[in-house]
Amino acid sequence: MSSQASATRLQRLRGSLAQRLDEQAIEVEAYRDGIDSWVDLVRRPRFPLAVVRSAKVERRMTRYDGLVDFAVVMEKEIAVARVLGEAGVPTPAVLTWHRTADPETEPSWMLVEYVPHEGVERLSRDCQVELGALARRIHAIEPSGLDVPGLARDRPWPDWIRQRILTRLAAARRYMAIPAAAEVERMLGAALADGPREPRSLLHLDLRAPNLAIRTNRIAGVLDLANAIVGDPYLELARIRGCGLLTPGFLEGYGEDSMRLERYGRTLDAYELDLTALLVVVSREEMDDDRLHREMVQRTAMLLERLASGH
Repeated sequence: MSSQASATRLQRLRGSLAQRLDEQAIEVEAYRDGIDSWVDLVRRPRFPLAVVRSAKVERRMTRYDGLVDFAVVMEKEIAVARVLGEAGVPTPAVLTWHRTADPETEPSWMLVEYVPHEGVERLSRDCQVELGALARRIHAIEPSGLDVPGLARDRPWPDWIRQRILTRLAAARRYMAIPAAAEVERMLGAALADGPREPRSLLHLDLRAPNLAIRTNRIAGVLDLANAIVGDPYLELARIRGCGLLTPGFLEGYGEDSMRLERYGRTLDAYELDLTALLVVVSREEMDDDRLHREMVQRTAMLLERLASGH
């Protein structure tokens, strides 16, 4: 984005915040640039520093997830943040939010508290153990009465997750060789046959360093709840494995035995496709990251081969 376009974006966002908060003495400073949203710092007299997330595109059609509505995702994040806070999981409090009626003049946005933290690319072993414990605490949450789009499902879990993985693999087929859909469906059906029918655990589904506020070698906050769903904790563990964080330290904190995990190898392989097939597409269509694309193509091919062989 050009400097002029960036200035215009920040001015428009500042105007929306000032109007909705009824506060003119407000400053907005560019902070981070995400795939689907902007993350900016907000300074207000007499108030602590805050963070505002706003939509890059309010509603967009994707080949891997269908229609993505930023405001709907925001509403889900707000509900999940409340549940996590009640369970003692450190996550920034949502201060207020706004759903725009006219994306041409202002974006939808969500204002949350700023959690001071240090930039960390790799988690120390202590943080890995703590992350495992936090993941276990999140998975112990079984949200009830949360009829929020994105959390509630319209069909049994095995059908829902199988269709989601099939959709993502179909999108990835543009960039790599993938077995015929009928064969992939057969493999997934076999791999997921022994899984739970109706799992009720809350999942974060993006637990990695960029989404953790680390301060003095401790996790001070769990960030970015956009991927959260209710489902099988092994889907989370498969994603964590795909991010290279299913370490001995993580397993120690989570309270899981690596030998027990091996018995769910096929299920983990099937679940990990949910991440790798997605990144095959995103790395080409939204990030233009050649290295990540090659890695995810190779990983997806390997997982499919393992499922085909029955191992």
